Amino acid sequence: MYARKVDGRTYTFGVSGLLYRSNVLMYDHQTESLWLQVKRRAVTGPMNGTKLKTFPSAITTWKKWKKKHPDTTVLSFKTGYSRDYSRDPYESYYRERRGMFRSFFTPGPGEEEKEVVAGVEVGDSARAYPVELVRRRKKVTDTVGDKKITIFYDDSTDRISVRTEKGEEIEPIVVYWFVWKGIHPETELFKP
Repeated sequence: MYARKVDGRTYTFGVSGLLYRSNVLMYDHQTESLWLQVKRRAVTGPMNGTKLKTFPSAITTWKKWKKKHPDTTVLSFKTGYSRDYSRDPYESYYRERRGMFRSFFTPGPGEEEKEVVAGVEVGDSARAYPVELVRRRKKVTDTVGDKKITIFYDDSTDRISVRTEKGEEIEPIVVYWFVWKGIHPETELFKP
């Protein structure tokens, strides 16, 4: 999840319909700059190079969310549009074990293209951590670049968080392995 404010100005974002190495490019309505989600920054246009601030987020169940946030307001399915919001249009894509485009990535031994990973960047270094592994272990320690980090999994919220040994928080990006690898070709998949 990204902050819409950059240098005091609020931006409105949309989906451009474009992909870069299987990663969706967003655009802002104000400048029409393109923003690469995984890198959290604009890659073309007047905002090129500008980074977006991220907020902590999690992919969780309604039950866990409601327990943690009992006063949550839920948007209605009555949107005025005829679309069936009870069906996920990407359901079959999620079930597939392979990505749509295979031009730039071949998984290594024991790797799956669509394994869900928590991607972590420290300076120019990047590493991906299988979400299932982090869930099972609850805590994974590693070194990325020049920083020792610990990755935590919170069962009550399904949130993954990352901290350096000095207590700095690093917001991970949860994506498919092939998407992370496409944007960070030199990255490695963490294996204990």
